[in-house]
Amino acid sequence: MKSSVPYVLPEARERVIELVSRGQYLPAIKLVREATGAGLKEAKEYVDGLKGEAFGRVVPPEVQAKARALIADGRWKDAAKLVRRDTGLGLRASKDYVDAVREGRMPPQPGAVLSDRVRAFKAAGDHESAIALVRAETGMQWDEAQRFVDALR
Repeated sequence: MKSSVPYVLPEARERVIELVSRGQYLPAIKLVREATGAGLKEAKEYVDGLKGEAFGRVVPPEVQAKARALIADGRWKDAAKLVRRDTGLGLRASKDYVDAVREGRMPPQPGAVLSDRVRAFKAAGDHESAIALVRAETGMQWDEAQRFVDALR
């Protein structure tokens, strides 16, 4: 979703992300409004758009990969439980993170190559999660993803 909020200075954006990561949504919205002059609706949409990035900073890559695999299998509630259990994030924050992934607002970890993450699942003996991860990030059908996973050494 493209934000209709005017440009937010990097310092203010980082402060907003910090507030969001602590679950302080109202102060984050207020800061966006003060920094940009945006309306309430636009500021809220902007803050909602940063939730994935904010929580993604505290979710380790291996947990992100497992959560993405669960989401790809349609098990988003299990993904939220996993994130909550393995990160200490609260219920609302875990759900917000999973929603951001489901809605495509959470890009993969920078530098985290899909093939490397798939190999990690294979090394752990979790072939189904490897396939689900490939499907989630590429849109491949199950059989295509299976061939991709099988081809990786």
